[in-house]
Amino acid sequence: MWWKGLFRTEKTVPCLETPAAEPAAVMLESGTANAAQAEGDTTLVLWHVPTERHAPATFEWTLPEGLAHLDSLDKADPKPLQGYRIQIYFGELQEARAVRAAFRRDHPNVACQLLPITPNYAVTVGNFRDMWSAQRALRDGEVGTWKHALVIPSTIDLPTLH
Repeated sequence: MWWKGLFRTEKTVPCLETPAAEPAAVMLESGTANAAQAEGDTTLVLWHVPTERHAPATFEWTLPEGLAHLDSLDKADPKPLQGYRIQIYFGELQEARAVRAAFRRDHPNVACQLLPITPNYAVTVGNFRDMWSAQRALRDGEVGTWKHALVIPSTIDLPTLH
C-alpha cells in the first residue's frame, strides 16, 4: 500500500552526479550495508546510484513544401499592425516639417510621422493599439496641446521588444 512508505526508517535522497559505477548505496555509518543489516541496525541510505543512462530524445520535423513556402512568405512580408495615431497638423509641406521638428524636440520618445496626402501633408504622432488610449493621451496632454488634433485610424509601428 502507498501509505506504508511513509513510515519507513530508510530514506533515500537522489544523487546529483551519476558516475558510471555499479549500483551502490552510500552509508552514513562506517561499514557496509550487509554488515549493518546483519547487526539488525537501521541504516540511513543517503543516495542510490543508478546504472542505466538514457540518451536524450531526438525527433525530426518535416514540413510539406507548400506549407513551408507560405510560412516563409508570411515572415518576409509581415502584415502591418492596425491601430490609431493622433493627427496634430494637416497642411503645407514647410509648415508640416516645422511642426514635426517642434514635436520631436518637445517629445523625443514619442513616434512622429510626416505623411503625404496629396496635395497636403499630415503630421501624426504616437502608436496606439486602441482609440481609448489615443484619446486619453490627447486629453491628458501626453503629446502636447494642439488646436485641431484628432485621433485617426492608421497602421502603426510594431512595439519594440526588450
